[in-house]
Amino acid sequence: MAKSISSTSGTVRFLLKNPSSLKETSILFSYSYGRANRLKLSTGFKILPKYWDSNKQKIRAVSHIANREMVNSRLLEFESLFLKGITNLNGNYKQYDKDVLKELFYNIINNKESKDATKNIEFLQFADEFVKQREEQLRMTSMGSLSLITIRAYKQTIKKIREYSKAYGRKVIFKTIDLEFYYSFVNYLEEKDMSLNTIGKHIKNIIALMNRATEEGVNTNLTYKHREFRRVSENTSAIYLTADEINRIENLDLTHNKSWEQARDLFLIGYYTGQRVSDFNGLGVKDIRTFNGKEVFEITQKKTSKTIYIPVHPNLKSIFTKRYNGKSPKKMPEPLINEYIKKIGLKAKINDSVVSIKTKGGVKNSETKKKYDLIGTHTARRSFCTNAYLSKMPVIDIMAISGHTSELEFYKYIKVTPQERAVKIADSVFFKLN
Repeated sequence: MAKSISSTSGTVRFLLKNPSSLKETSILFSYSYGRANRLKLSTGFKILPKYWDSNKQKIRAVSHIANREMVNSRLLEFESLFLKGITNLNGNYKQYDKDVLKELFYNIINNKESKDATKNIEFLQFADEFVKQREEQLRMTSMGSLSLITIRAYKQTIKKIREYSKAYGRKVIFKTIDLEFYYSFVNYLEEKDMSLNTIGKHIKNIIALMNRATEEGVNTNLTYKHREFRRVSENTSAIYLTADEINRIENLDLTHNKSWEQARDLFLIGYYTGQRVSDFNGLGVKDIRTFNGKEVFEITQKKTSKTIYIPVHPNLKSIFTKRYNGKSPKKMPEPLINEYIKKIGLKAKINDSVVSIKTKGGVKNSETKKKYDLIGTHTARRSFCTNAYLSKMPVIDIMAISGHTSELEFYKYIKVTPQERAVKIADSVFFKLN
């Protein structure tokens, strides 16, 4: 790649967002034109700075970077097509602003010639291509704009829409995604005996895909923004374990059953780090870093792609030392953890009765279950958030660990009774003043 390519319109360069980073950083597309005019946009690729050749503006010849040639080739392609597009713009515009340039660049990296080329695309085709592009981005960079979990959720929604279309004999295109479709699709999912929250997730995904299509100029039907076209949800009977219940699980002697012991210890890693099972299952000593004499876990969350740092709880250090010779428990399939942790909860006598209310198939059902039967991998994370809150850890710090992005969502997530909240409030300075 040439050091820089100039045209009568400007100069293109590729550079790193954070050249001094110790982690992967974005490769940026930079276009300088006119006096003090510069456009900087992400190419969608990331690289460790030590592997980047800033003079040649490409990834160094490092053998273990499997997609090196592909990325370098794509950067050259971006450069060539953009400058070609600028030449075309010069022939059609007396002047153009950054929005025009941004559109030109994003059309190039999304393999689109122009908005006109996609004006006849319909919803399902758009959804398929959008998901395919994000999957490819994730495969190439391992740090795509959407997580693998979100991509899978979109795929499930697209599949359900196709099933609905076939079952009801209705064509689902942009202009038919209206309130009639909304209620019909919800009714279809209820007939499939889906829970209200699962239905809500599918609606949320449809709204997200419609938003993206609207942003790209492919869709002009805005009925999906109607207040009735909304994600439906209800508070679940998801439980949390009190600090005392966690202690009872932690202090159980499970040496007679190594599988149970492994599942219990993985669950405790989830509890003491506040992470999802996709992040705590397999987490261990290899992920510990030391800053200012303090040991912390370094975790890049799979759902959010955010890298976070969590202090290593002394109880986890003790578990690693006593039961795993300074190492950590191996990864275990999530269904097995869920199966074993319920049995462990029974053995720990976590047997309070819990009333479970859930809307399924459009019908609200109520049933009473034993608390141990409701314990799962996600209980660890919810228990951390709730107990940390009750221990008076600042909410902003809990959210920094858990990954919640808003206090509203956080307070919906934790399971605190009105009595527990009153006790916590009573400890505030206000209620201690004379």
